[in-house]
Amino acid sequence: MSQAGLVLVVEDEDPVRRYTVSLLEDLGFTVLQASDGTEAIAILREHSTEISAMLLDHSMPGLSGEEVLAELRAEGLSVPVVLTSGHDRTSLERRFAGHDIAGYLQKPFRAEMLDETVRVAVAKRAQAS
Repeated sequence: MSQAGLVLVVEDEDPVRRYTVSLLEDLGFTVLQASDGTEAIAILREHSTEISAMLLDHSMPGLSGEEVLAELRAEGLSVPVVLTSGHDRTSLERRFAGHDIAGYLQKPFRAEMLDETVRVAVAKRAQAS
C-alpha cells in the first residue's frame, strides 16, 4: 500500500472510473475499484480496515450511493466517504445530511480538487485510528 493510502473508487461509468483511478494513482494513492454498490460492499467487507477513504458515486443503477451508505451503517463498516456527483454540492449536502460524509466532489473535477478532498478524507481516517 502506498504512503498516501488505499482508496476505493465506486463509479458505474467505466471511463469516469478509469480516469479517477488513474488520477489517484498519479497522486500516490493505491486504488481498489468497484463498478456498482454491491461490488463496493463486498470489497469493504473484505478490506474495510485497510481502506483509507471511499469515493462513492451518489447515483448508480442497482444500489445507489445512499443505499450503500445505509448498508455500511447496518453492517458497522466505517470508512470516510467522499460523494461524487454531477449534482451541485448544496443539494447533496441536504440529501445526505443524516450521513457522515467526509467530502463532496462535483463532476467533472480537477486533479487538484480530487487530491485535496481525498487527502482530507484520509486524514479523517487517520485521526479516527
